[in-house]
Amino acid sequence: MDAFEEKSLRVLCIDDNAMVADALRRRIGHENGLEWVGVVAGGADIFERVVAANPDIVMMDIDIPGVDIFTVLERLTAECASMRILMFSGYVSASLVERALDCGAWGYLSKNDDVSAVIEGIRRAGKGELALSREAIAARQARQSQGE
Repeated sequence: MDAFEEKSLRVLCIDDNAMVADALRRRIGHENGLEWVGVVAGGADIFERVVAANPDIVMMDIDIPGVDIFTVLERLTAECASMRILMFSGYVSASLVERALDCGAWGYLSKNDDVSAVIEGIRRAGKGELALSREAIAARQARQSQGE
């Protein structure tokens, strides 16, 4: 049995939008097998705060003012291999999805998704599966059909 299946998945959110983070916190609080760890709203110390919280899953917004989120993503995936990072954004494009995956993300979920799809994405990543929203899949397919 995978270590992620033996215990609740500890979920941390990196998002500067307090309403989004609070909605995610409330929903995760009602889910069996998921545990809310907290939210990091930004700042130069994002990496250190995530490491200190030691989550299993990190829901990471792509747009945090003053922070190169892809640098944070690369560093977390390089130095904290047991963490599974999911990009969680209202911005979905094939280039952003591919860049996130290239930097080590376990998936890309859209803030436009139904909350049940977001929860399913968290669970998929917890099982070691790639988690992509419908929007992310459609963006990748559109790019492929254009021959890019």
